[in-house]
Amino acid sequence: MELKVKTDLLLKHLFKNPATKLIEIILGKKVNWQLLQDTDLKIVKNREADLVVKLEDNTILHIEIQSTNDPSMPYRMFEYFYLITDKYKPKDLIQVCIYIGKEPLKMSDKIQFSDWTYRYRLIDMKDIPCRELVSSPNITDKLLAGLCKIEDPRFYVENVIKEIKKANPKDRKELFTLFLEISKIRNNIEEEIKRYIRQEDFEMPITIEWTWEELESYPGIGKALKTGKEKFIKEGLQQGLIEGLEKAVFDIIESRFGNVPEDLRKKIENLKDADKLRDLLKKVLVVSDIQEVYNLL
Repeated sequence: MELKVKTDLLLKHLFKNPATKLIEIILGKKVNWQLLQDTDLKIVKNREADLVVKLEDNTILHIEIQSTNDPSMPYRMFEYFYLITDKYKPKDLIQVCIYIGKEPLKMSDKIQFSDWTYRYRLIDMKDIPCRELVSSPNITDKLLAGLCKIEDPRFYVENVIKEIKKANPKDRKELFTLFLEISKIRNNIEEEIKRYIRQEDFEMPITIEWTWEELESYPGIGKALKTGKEKFIKEGLQQGLIEGLEKAVFDIIESRFGNVPEDLRKKIENLKDADKLRDLLKKVLVVSDIQEVYNLL
Protein backbone atom coordinates (compact mmCIF):
# COMPACT_ATOMS: atom_id res chain seq x y z
CA MET A 1 0.00 0.00 0.00
CA GLU A 2 1.42 3.34 -1.02
CA LEU A 3 0.75 5.43 2.05
CA LYS A 4 2.85 7.98 3.87
CA VAL A 5 0.71 7.84 6.99
CA LYS A 6 1.66 4.98 9.32
CA THR A 7 -0.61 2.37 7.78
CA ASP A 8 -0.29 -0.23 10.51
CA LEU A 9 -1.54 2.28 13.08
CA LEU A 10 -4.28 3.53 10.78
CA LEU A 11 -5.67 0.08 9.99
CA LYS A 12 -5.28 -1.17 13.55
CA HIS A 13 -7.45 1.63 14.91
CA LEU A 14 -9.70 1.89 11.87
CA PHE A 15 -11.13 -1.55 12.56
CA LYS A 16 -10.35 -2.09 16.23
CA ASN A 17 -13.94 -1.42 17.27
CA PRO A 18 -16.90 -3.17 15.54
CA ALA A 19 -18.96 0.01 15.95
CA THR A 20 -16.76 1.94 13.51
CA LYS A 21 -18.92 4.61 11.90
CA LEU A 22 -16.90 4.67 8.70
CA ILE A 23 -18.09 1.21 7.63
CA GLU A 24 -21.70 2.27 8.23
CA ILE A 25 -21.18 5.36 6.08
CA ILE A 26 -19.61 3.33 3.27
CA LEU A 27 -22.37 0.72 3.28
CA GLY A 28 -25.18 3.16 4.02
CA LYS A 29 -26.53 0.98 6.84
CA LYS A 30 -25.67 -0.63 10.15
CA VAL A 31 -24.34 -4.18 9.83
CA ASN A 32 -22.60 -6.79 11.91
CA TRP A 33 -19.19 -7.72 10.53
CA GLN A 34 -16.14 -9.81 11.21
CA LEU A 35 -12.56 -8.83 10.45
CA LEU A 36 -10.81 -11.47 8.37
CA GLN A 37 -7.25 -11.67 9.67
CA ASP A 38 -5.71 -13.66 6.81
CA THR A 39 -5.54 -11.12 4.01
CA ASP A 40 -2.38 -12.50 2.41
CA LEU A 41 -3.50 -13.28 -1.13
CA LYS A 42 -1.10 -15.39 -3.18
CA ILE A 43 -1.08 -16.30 -6.83
CA VAL A 44 1.95 -15.53 -9.04
CA LYS A 45 2.98 -12.75 -6.69
CA ASN A 46 2.00 -11.87 -3.15
CA ARG A 47 -0.72 -9.35 -2.47
CA GLU A 48 -1.91 -8.29 0.97
CA ALA A 49 -5.21 -6.44 1.06
CA ASP A 50 -5.50 -3.50 3.44
CA LEU A 51 -8.76 -4.71 4.88
CA VAL A 52 -11.15 -7.58 4.18
CA VAL A 53 -14.35 -7.79 6.22
CA LYS A 54 -17.02 -10.49 6.17
CA LEU A 55 -20.55 -9.13 6.60
CA GLU A 56 -23.39 -11.03 8.24
CA ASP A 57 -24.92 -12.13 4.90
CA ASN A 58 -21.59 -13.61 3.70
CA THR A 59 -20.83 -10.56 1.59
CA ILE A 60 -17.18 -9.48 1.63
CA LEU A 61 -16.20 -5.82 2.03
CA HIS A 62 -12.72 -5.07 0.71
CA ILE A 63 -11.14 -1.68 1.45
CA GLU A 64 -7.89 -0.21 0.15
CA ILE A 65 -6.47 3.09 1.38
CA GLN A 66 -4.53 5.16 -1.14
CA SER A 67 -2.60 8.41 -0.63
CA THR A 68 -1.50 9.04 -4.23
CA ASN A 69 -3.16 9.08 -7.64
CA ASP A 70 -2.02 5.72 -9.00
CA PRO A 71 -2.99 5.10 -12.65
CA SER A 72 -2.69 1.35 -12.07
CA MET A 73 -5.16 1.35 -9.17
CA PRO A 74 -8.09 -0.05 -11.22
CA TYR A 75 -5.92 -3.00 -12.28
CA ARG A 76 -4.76 -3.61 -8.71
CA MET A 77 -8.37 -3.61 -7.53
CA PHE A 78 -9.31 -5.97 -10.37
CA GLU A 79 -6.54 -8.32 -9.28
CA TYR A 80 -7.87 -8.21 -5.72
CA PHE A 81 -11.34 -8.94 -7.09
CA TYR A 82 -10.19 -12.27 -8.48
CA LEU A 83 -7.96 -13.20 -5.53
CA ILE A 84 -10.60 -12.45 -2.89
CA THR A 85 -13.44 -14.21 -4.70
CA ASP A 86 -11.20 -17.20 -5.36
CA LYS A 87 -10.15 -17.45 -1.71
CA TYR A 88 -13.40 -16.70 0.15
CA LYS A 89 -16.14 -17.58 -2.41
CA PRO A 90 -18.37 -14.75 -1.11
CA LYS A 91 -22.05 -14.22 -1.86
CA ASP A 92 -21.06 -10.76 -3.10
CA LEU A 93 -17.96 -8.56 -3.05
CA ILE A 94 -18.00 -4.83 -2.34
CA GLN A 95 -14.71 -3.13 -3.20
CA VAL A 96 -13.87 0.34 -1.98
CA CYS A 97 -10.75 2.45 -2.46
CA ILE A 98 -10.54 5.37 -0.03
CA TYR A 99 -8.33 8.20 -1.26
CA ILE A 100 -6.72 10.28 1.50
CA GLY A 101 -4.13 12.26 -0.49
CA LYS A 102 -3.55 16.00 -0.55
CA GLU A 103 -3.80 16.34 -4.35
CA PRO A 104 -7.22 16.33 -6.10
CA LEU A 105 -8.51 12.83 -6.84
CA LYS A 106 -7.76 11.89 -10.46
CA MET A 107 -7.83 8.07 -10.45
CA SER A 108 -10.31 6.09 -12.47
CA ASP A 109 -12.82 3.80 -10.77
CA LYS A 110 -13.21 1.32 -13.64
CA ILE A 111 -11.72 -0.71 -16.47
CA GLN A 112 -13.70 -0.49 -19.68
CA PHE A 113 -13.64 -3.64 -21.83
CA SER A 114 -15.35 -4.03 -25.20
CA ASP A 115 -18.54 -5.63 -23.90
CA TRP A 116 -18.38 -5.27 -20.11
CA THR A 117 -17.05 -2.95 -17.41
CA TYR A 118 -15.25 -3.70 -14.17
CA ARG A 119 -15.98 -1.05 -11.54
CA TYR A 120 -15.25 -0.46 -7.86
CA ARG A 121 -16.20 2.33 -5.48
CA LEU A 122 -13.71 5.17 -5.30
CA ILE A 123 -14.23 7.53 -2.36
CA ASP A 124 -12.40 10.76 -1.65
CA MET A 125 -12.09 10.91 2.14
CA LYS A 126 -12.76 14.64 1.95
CA ASP A 127 -16.28 13.84 0.69
CA ILE A 128 -17.20 11.63 3.66
CA PRO A 129 -19.48 13.43 6.16
CA CYS A 130 -17.02 14.68 8.74
CA ARG A 131 -19.67 15.61 11.30
CA GLU A 132 -20.82 11.98 11.68
CA LEU A 133 -17.29 10.77 12.37
CA VAL A 134 -16.49 13.59 14.80
CA SER A 135 -19.67 12.97 16.80
CA SER A 136 -19.05 9.21 16.98
CA PRO A 137 -18.14 7.88 20.46
CA ASN A 138 -15.42 5.80 18.79
CA ILE A 139 -11.97 7.45 19.05
CA THR A 140 -10.97 5.81 15.74
CA ASP A 141 -13.82 7.56 13.93
CA LYS A 142 -12.79 10.87 15.46
CA LEU A 143 -9.20 10.41 14.28
CA LEU A 144 -10.29 9.50 10.76
CA ALA A 145 -12.47 12.59 10.63
CA GLY A 146 -9.20 14.50 10.33
CA LEU A 147 -8.86 13.13 6.80
CA CYS A 148 -12.22 14.63 5.83
CA LYS A 149 -12.88 18.30 5.14
CA ILE A 150 -12.82 19.82 8.61
CA GLU A 151 -15.05 22.90 8.93
CA ASP A 152 -13.81 23.86 12.40
CA PRO A 153 -10.21 22.62 12.89
CA ARG A 154 -9.91 24.16 16.36
CA PHE A 155 -12.99 22.37 17.70
CA TYR A 156 -11.89 19.13 16.05
CA VAL A 157 -8.35 19.16 17.50
CA GLU A 158 -9.54 20.02 21.00
CA ASN A 159 -12.22 17.31 20.79
CA VAL A 160 -9.78 14.60 19.67
CA ILE A 161 -7.10 15.45 22.23
CA LYS A 162 -9.77 15.44 24.94
CA GLU A 163 -10.75 11.90 23.89
CA ILE A 164 -7.12 10.75 23.71
CA LYS A 165 -6.64 11.90 27.30
CA LYS A 166 -9.56 9.66 28.31
CA ALA A 167 -8.04 6.60 26.60
CA ASN A 168 -6.15 3.86 28.37
CA PRO A 169 -2.70 5.29 29.26
CA LYS A 170 -0.93 2.53 27.32
CA ASP A 171 -2.87 3.50 24.14
CA ARG A 172 -2.42 7.28 24.33
CA LYS A 173 0.98 7.49 22.70
CA GLU A 174 -0.11 5.34 19.76
CA LEU A 175 -3.32 7.32 19.31
CA PHE A 176 -1.51 10.65 19.44
CA THR A 177 1.11 9.36 16.98
CA LEU A 178 -1.65 8.45 14.55
CA PHE A 179 -3.20 11.88 15.10
CA LEU A 180 0.12 13.55 14.19
CA GLU A 181 0.54 11.32 11.13
CA ILE A 182 -2.92 12.36 9.92
CA SER A 183 -2.01 16.00 10.53
CA LYS A 184 0.83 15.65 8.01
CA ILE A 185 -1.82 15.15 5.33
CA ARG A 186 -4.11 17.97 6.48
CA ASN A 187 -2.12 21.15 7.12
CA ASN A 188 -4.97 23.02 8.82
CA ILE A 189 -5.05 20.34 11.52
CA GLU A 190 -1.28 20.51 12.00
CA GLU A 191 -1.47 24.25 12.66
CA GLU A 192 -4.24 23.78 15.21
CA ILE A 193 -2.30 21.04 17.02
CA LYS A 194 0.70 23.38 17.32
CA ARG A 195 -1.56 26.14 18.63
CA TYR A 196 -3.12 23.79 21.17
CA ILE A 197 0.25 22.52 22.40
CA ARG A 198 1.48 26.07 22.96
CA GLN A 199 -1.43 26.82 25.31
CA GLU A 200 -0.53 27.53 28.91
CA ASP A 201 -2.80 24.78 30.23
CA PHE A 202 -1.69 22.08 27.78
CA GLU A 203 -1.26 18.80 29.70
CA MET A 204 1.81 16.89 28.58
CA PRO A 205 1.08 13.43 30.04
CA ILE A 206 -0.21 12.20 26.68
CA THR A 207 3.23 12.74 25.14
CA ILE A 208 5.67 12.64 28.04
CA GLU A 209 6.78 9.10 27.14
CA TRP A 210 8.19 10.24 23.79
CA THR A 211 11.91 10.35 23.16
CA TRP A 212 13.51 13.49 21.76
CA GLU A 213 14.26 11.54 18.54
CA GLU A 214 10.56 10.74 18.09
CA LEU A 215 9.65 14.38 18.57
CA GLU A 216 12.19 15.39 15.92
CA SER A 217 10.26 13.36 13.33
CA TYR A 218 7.43 15.90 13.44
CA PRO A 219 8.83 19.28 12.26
CA GLY A 220 6.87 22.17 13.71
CA ILE A 221 4.70 20.06 15.97
CA GLY A 222 7.78 18.29 17.31
CA LYS A 223 9.32 21.63 18.26
CA ALA A 224 6.16 22.63 20.10
CA LEU A 225 6.06 19.26 21.84
CA LYS A 226 9.70 19.53 22.90
CA THR A 227 9.02 22.95 24.37
CA GLY A 228 5.97 21.59 26.12
CA LYS A 229 7.84 18.57 27.41
CA GLU A 230 10.63 20.74 28.82
CA LYS A 231 8.00 22.97 30.41
CA PHE A 232 6.23 19.93 31.87
CA ILE A 233 9.46 18.54 33.36
CA LYS A 234 10.36 21.95 34.82
CA GLU A 235 6.87 22.34 36.28
CA GLY A 236 6.99 18.80 37.62
CA LEU A 237 10.23 19.52 39.48
CA GLN A 238 8.78 22.75 40.86
CA GLN A 239 5.62 20.94 41.98
CA GLY A 240 7.71 18.28 43.69
CA LEU A 241 9.64 20.98 45.56
CA ILE A 242 6.42 22.66 46.71
CA GLU A 243 4.95 19.36 47.92
CA GLY A 244 8.17 18.60 49.80
CA LEU A 245 8.13 21.98 51.56
CA GLU A 246 4.47 21.58 52.45
CA LYS A 247 5.16 18.21 54.03
CA ALA A 248 8.05 19.66 56.04
CA VAL A 249 5.82 22.45 57.38
CA PHE A 250 3.07 19.98 58.33
CA ASP A 251 5.55 17.66 60.03
CA ILE A 252 6.96 20.47 62.18
CA ILE A 253 3.50 21.73 63.17
CA GLU A 254 2.40 18.20 64.10
CA SER A 255 5.56 17.54 66.12
CA ARG A 256 5.11 20.78 68.08
CA PHE A 257 1.34 21.27 68.37
CA GLY A 258 -0.36 17.99 67.38
CA ASN A 259 -2.63 17.40 64.37
CA VAL A 260 -2.81 20.16 61.77
CA PRO A 261 -6.33 21.66 61.63
CA GLU A 262 -7.96 21.14 58.22
CA ASP A 263 -8.53 24.86 57.62
CA LEU A 264 -4.87 25.58 58.41
CA ARG A 265 -3.76 22.78 56.10
CA LYS A 266 -5.78 24.27 53.24
CA LYS A 267 -4.33 27.75 53.85
CA ILE A 268 -0.81 26.35 53.62
CA GLU A 269 -1.60 24.28 50.51
CA ASN A 270 -3.04 27.38 48.83
CA LEU A 271 0.30 29.19 49.07
CA LYS A 272 1.72 27.14 46.14
CA ASP A 273 4.92 29.19 46.24
CA ALA A 274 8.30 27.72 47.13
CA ASP A 275 9.74 30.97 48.53
CA LYS A 276 6.72 31.60 50.77
CA LEU A 277 6.82 28.01 52.01
CA ARG A 278 10.55 28.26 52.80
CA ASP A 279 9.88 31.41 54.83
CA LEU A 280 6.97 29.74 56.63
CA LEU A 281 9.11 26.69 57.38
CA LYS A 282 11.68 28.86 59.19
CA LYS A 283 9.03 30.68 61.21
CA VAL A 284 7.02 27.63 62.40
CA LEU A 285 10.20 26.43 64.08
CA VAL A 286 10.08 29.34 66.54
CA VAL A 287 6.39 30.21 67.03
CA SER A 288 4.99 29.58 70.51
CA ASP A 289 1.52 28.27 69.61
CA ILE A 290 -0.74 27.21 66.72
CA GLN A 291 -2.46 30.62 66.61
CA GLU A 292 0.83 32.26 65.65
CA VAL A 293 0.98 29.93 62.63
CA TYR A 294 -2.46 31.23 61.56
CA ASN A 295 -1.19 34.78 62.00
CA LEU A 296 1.72 34.08 59.64
CA LEU A 297 -0.77 33.36 56.86
